[in-house]
Amino acid sequence: MTKILFSSLLLILSASLWAAPDWTTDIKKACKSSELCAVGTGDTRSVSERNARVALSKIFDTKISSKLASSLKSNGAEVEEAVSEDINEATETALAGVEIKKSFEDKTSFYSLAVVNKSKAAAGFKKEIESIDGQMKAISNAGESIEKVKLERLFVKREVLNRQHQFLTGKSIDSPFTYEDIFAAKQSATNDVVIHVYLDEDEPKTVEAALVRTISDMGFQATSGQTRNKNSTHVITGEYVSDKQYLNVDGFEKYKFVLKIKAMKAGTKVESGHLDYEVIETGRNYSQANDKAIPKFQEFIKTNIEKLNLR
Repeated sequence: MTKILFSSLLLILSASLWAAPDWTTDIKKACKSSELCAVGTGDTRSVSERNARVALSKIFDTKISSKLASSLKSNGAEVEEAVSEDINEATETALAGVEIKKSFEDKTSFYSLAVVNKSKAAAGFKKEIESIDGQMKAISNAGESIEKVKLERLFVKREVLNRQHQFLTGKSIDSPFTYEDIFAAKQSATNDVVIHVYLDEDEPKTVEAALVRTISDMGFQATSGQTRNKNSTHVITGEYVSDKQYLNVDGFEKYKFVLKIKAMKAGTKVESGHLDYEVIETGRNYSQANDKAIPKFQEFIKTNIEKLNLR
């Protein structure tokens, strides 16, 4: 009889040890009104903690307002997708104070509860917004700087971060600029600038085409081809080469891609600026690796366009 009782107690104790705590299914059980919380699961503790932090960041709306989206669309701007990575990075920075408050392990998985104080998170978003405001003011005060093409992207990023701050506090942080201000500044930087692009690149010249798209998305008029557009004010030339690298993995190939470009005023041979950049990517073949490299070159051009001195 004693053995039966002892075995029953062991079974009850074992079941209680593996019973998941309430917060794994009902987060309100462990989250204060002054906090934001999220649960992550995974095969290991570190994976569950990482997934909890990701889940917490996804609470925030990373979309721009319909009003700004309409303004961007009417002006032919395509920056919402371009700033998504910027916004994710800024959100992670603002949420630097995330704490893994609770953990639990059952027979198959790990669970982690990520918690951040709303006031601290709001302060993080405010800091990021103030940093962007400082950048926009510096660019706006830089005269005829080509950097003004960056204002639109910064403005969109700021708006999303402001919405996240407002979500936490109920208060918006006024911007020193309106979208109309930003668009006018962008136009002043790109008006009358026609850029012709020609790269020494194997057909079908995917990088040359991507470079033209990038420049056009920034507000410039852009053309391409071996014969220079007679209306062009600036010319960008250069080369795009690849070098296959050693990779001891069956079914995959590794390449180093190198882009070297220089800019000059049309009709002259005087270089106004240049950019060099290289990317290493893997894929099942050259085409797949190249497709992965191209967005990185586009991003590099967008963030370093002023170094070409297109004025």
